[in-house]
Amino acid sequence: MSGEDTHNNASVGNARTAEEQERNRLMKAQLERSKQQLKEATSIKSKFDSMTEILALEEGLTLDEAREKSRSREANSFGIAFEDGSVETTRRRKVEEEIQRFASQSAEFASSNSAQPSMAPENLPVSEQNTGASFDLHPEALPWLQYDGETLFQNTENPFEGFEDKLLALCTRADGYAWHRAISFYPQEEGLSPDLLKAFVRRNLMLYTRNGLIEDYLISTGQHSRHDVPIGFAQLTSGKVLQLEEQYPVLAAFFAGAGYIGAAHESLVLLDPTCVPAITATLVASIVDDLVANNIAVNDWTVAYALNPDVYSFEIGEGARKYAVLEGLDVSLSKVKHWDQRLETRAFNDEIVSVSQQIKFIVAQIVRLANI
Repeated sequence: MSGEDTHNNASVGNARTAEEQERNRLMKAQLERSKQQLKEATSIKSKFDSMTEILALEEGLTLDEAREKSRSREANSFGIAFEDGSVETTRRRKVEEEIQRFASQSAEFASSNSAQPSMAPENLPVSEQNTGASFDLHPEALPWLQYDGETLFQNTENPFEGFEDKLLALCTRADGYAWHRAISFYPQEEGLSPDLLKAFVRRNLMLYTRNGLIEDYLISTGQHSRHDVPIGFAQLTSGKVLQLEEQYPVLAAFFAGAGYIGAAHESLVLLDPTCVPAITATLVASIVDDLVANNIAVNDWTVAYALNPDVYSFEIGEGARKYAVLEGLDVSLSKVKHWDQRLETRAFNDEIVSVSQQIKFIVAQIVRLANI
């Protein structure tokens, strides 16, 4: 290669680098403006009574334009619970029609088999009680798990097996930079990798159960509204989301901008994959703040551990403690022998980090994401 070619290639490379730096600068500036607008919105309106005002603040729209956009979002969303109790939308009506169809078929079946023993839960075989074994997960009943005509789950004990990466991609279908933007809301997360957040969610998808998906369905259709059941890709409870909103108002502002306000919105956001990056980033922010308050180093490993602590410790003599991962019945059996046994909720030493299987699991997911 001649010196002139080398010079030309270097010039092209420098130009591309400069263009990329300029794009990054503009994106960062846009993020800062959005964060400032959201901050002003949260300081002015504690309950976001008017979604149109939030839209206008966030996107620079006139109130009329914001109202029109709000109506459009409502019509195409899975369901928004407004102050007047209205939650009906186009997509939700489809789900309710499917429920009615299913109920009608069930009634016909019950009528034609009236001579058969009752199949109430108490009369089911023990192996089938509380397992949802007779519950048919229709694709139409879980519209947020449909993409480009493909159903991203299967009616098995591990419904997301083989779909993890496609489901994770749903989180960024509306915003390719969603994970980076979510982290940028919280200065305390500087230095943490967005892949850490994605790895946590991918882990949840790998461990998803059929019963968990049934819980998602029941909550999405209003058949129960418990605040202590983990749902959605983030596997958090709606009660935890309410707590995070109170602690970090920017999260409430994000939900309002996405069209989720009023009663029951905290459950709906957990079932919307595009809200998962913001929810996960806020959860991580709360973990970072806790680590800092307890003088524990903040890095990918200590945060990964705090997302799902799995190491127990007990004294083995002369002030020394044994650290071990315990699961299921082993926790109770070990407790019988060691009265001072406790779950270590923070990775405050290297031994906890080295023993934890949770950290190894998250590291494996980060490596996989880096190779996709």
